[in-house]
Amino acid sequence: MATPTPMKHALSQQGKTPSQSQHGAVATPPVSTPFSAAHAASAFSPHGPRSSPQQVKKSPATTLGGHPSVAAVNFDSPSAAAALSALNMGSLDAGLSGFLGKTSEDERAKRLDAMINILSQRKGLVSEAGLERLAKRLGLEVFWDTPVGGETKKSLIIAGAALELSIDFQKDIVQSLSLNFPDSAEIVGKHAAAAGDILLKDLQLEDGQLPLTKSLAGFTDNFERLAMLDKLSQNPGLNLYEAVAGIYESLLRLHHWETQKVREDPAFAGKRDFEIECLTLCTRSGRPTMNSRHRTGLSLDYWKEGRNFKGETPEKTAEVIENRKTWSLLIGCSPLNPESPVSPVRISDKWISVDVERMPLPDELGPVVDWLDPPPTYLPTPEEEKSDPGVLLQAPRLPEAVFQAAFDPPIHISADLWDKIRQLGVGVVDSSPEKLTTFDNLVLPQASGSGSLKSSDQANAEARSIVSQRKILNFPHPNENEEKQITNHLNTLYIYEPVYGKTLTELTFSHPQHLVMMLPHLRQYVFLSILLENSFREDTNTKVTLDAIPATTAFDSAKSTTTSTKTNMDEFSGFMSLDISTNPAADIKQEDVDMAEPPNEEKSTDLRIDVTLTILPVPRLQVVFPFSTEKTANILLEIRENGHVHVEAQNVLDESNMMGRNGRARRVEDIGLVLEAFEDIGKWANFLVTRWAQ
Repeated sequence: MATPTPMKHALSQQGKTPSQSQHGAVATPPVSTPFSAAHAASAFSPHGPRSSPQQVKKSPATTLGGHPSVAAVNFDSPSAAAALSALNMGSLDAGLSGFLGKTSEDERAKRLDAMINILSQRKGLVSEAGLERLAKRLGLEVFWDTPVGGETKKSLIIAGAALELSIDFQKDIVQSLSLNFPDSAEIVGKHAAAAGDILLKDLQLEDGQLPLTKSLAGFTDNFERLAMLDKLSQNPGLNLYEAVAGIYESLLRLHHWETQKVREDPAFAGKRDFEIECLTLCTRSGRPTMNSRHRTGLSLDYWKEGRNFKGETPEKTAEVIENRKTWSLLIGCSPLNPESPVSPVRISDKWISVDVERMPLPDELGPVVDWLDPPPTYLPTPEEEKSDPGVLLQAPRLPEAVFQAAFDPPIHISADLWDKIRQLGVGVVDSSPEKLTTFDNLVLPQASGSGSLKSSDQANAEARSIVSQRKILNFPHPNENEEKQITNHLNTLYIYEPVYGKTLTELTFSHPQHLVMMLPHLRQYVFLSILLENSFREDTNTKVTLDAIPATTAFDSAKSTTTSTKTNMDEFSGFMSLDISTNPAADIKQEDVDMAEPPNEEKSTDLRIDVTLTILPVPRLQVVFPFSTEKTANILLEIRENGHVHVEAQNVLDESNMMGRNGRARRVEDIGLVLEAFEDIGKWANFLVTRWAQ
């Protein structure tokens, strides 16, 4: 079932280079309703230019102008001046002279702010003075509740527009903490205790930890997210904690509805609750959480590493999946940028109807989410201005804040997808607008000292190859009395047509529907990045990794013949384990791997895998490797929305091996499902060679 949004067309896969973004940027269309599906469809047009870095016209090289000479600083000590001269530090003299006497007051203030910002990167240690300084830096009021009589306990009270935090100390050590939102609605208050527990754990000493070693970094990150909402709030009239909690309530209602739809789907009959939850998270509108994974605030989880993992027991499977890496959007608020197309925040929990679903239009495929458009939130007129007739005649004031989503972790996408996201009416933050970088260089950066003397832009635009050497633990077929072996892989990635890319770090938005519409395409590039990193990360050239192919698979296990009624995804239960520590069949010792011959000689390579990456018009991987003594595997894979691997062409399955040893028929789509499960081209190819080759 596709993600139930009113979007009629899929997002264009046409690639685009940054030069097209800079020299021919698409203007954001006027939006009467910033959440209409019609505008989204126009932004997601399938007709886009096909271009690559080679087509970007290089600008003439710029020549740096000379700097006016600056008189050397006079030193009382001639020897000191001579020493500085010998060290060629005349430029330092000029820099200091310019900073102290030849800059405007505004410029000097900017430089001072930059220095303060650098110094403030160090969070400090947990202490009474450290917490007081942090609260004042965030613009919050601070009060001390001094002890009475012989008490040694004292409390630090931090207050803002809608936040109240009380921290109890005993000899400079935090004993307890209380977080409250006194004037907020119930949808905010019910999350206060969970957020307070996270902040308290950030401040309390762990077993065996000394006060002088307890960093304030964790508390600072979590408390700053809460403080930003308080800073932009106004009392009365604008409570941004309620605005964020309203989005959470709407997204949670959508998540529950989608989860129920998945449970009712016959294709997923028999799935356990945690499997349904993971499936909804990775293929639908994500999973909203509040104050989860030791992080305050609202998160929209949309991808899980190893989402198809299968352990020896359901309990072990659920535990491993829950602790795997999660990709999320951290939702909060930021100051309004007048030049941004994003509308100010609105306080509402009615972003989606109570029934969630609406009747589809004739040209829509149901079910369709019934998104709503809440009315604007206006600020009340201050009491001191109500007596002014001119103020009363003015239009109502809107909040000077917008919703913000930070990508955790940041993800790399093509420049074309970047532009399509911008056309949705969101404000995408470009952390490096002047830097042109290809998508492959973002995912797999070139090692420093590679010997290239070309400019970074020129190097990025050229063809590239990456070689990675790895060791794969190869388990024999369960019905054969063979010993486990370690195979040496030589993986080579070729990029003949590089395409420029961007890194998504944060964006501002007007409606949560914008985020939901992006998720299928974000997952597409997240999964592609995972595949490339797991298979070709350049640091594997010098680091041997131990990777396991589980001992049994549902394709080749004799027991699978008695479970033919299971769904296709259940057929992978025997080989989903990606970690030897969770696979009881993987009893090989690490020292056996260390003693094995390193794969740095041609004679020791057991499997060579060549992969060609193209991004236009859709991310594709052409994979070639020896399949048997008579055949070389040649498989063309497409990475589609939601991380789905579609097999465009293949030659590994034919009449000779279409039927497995257990009598079960193999399907072409199983090739893609196996890769989705392993998330690693080396493990995937090893599985096909050892289990399917005949």
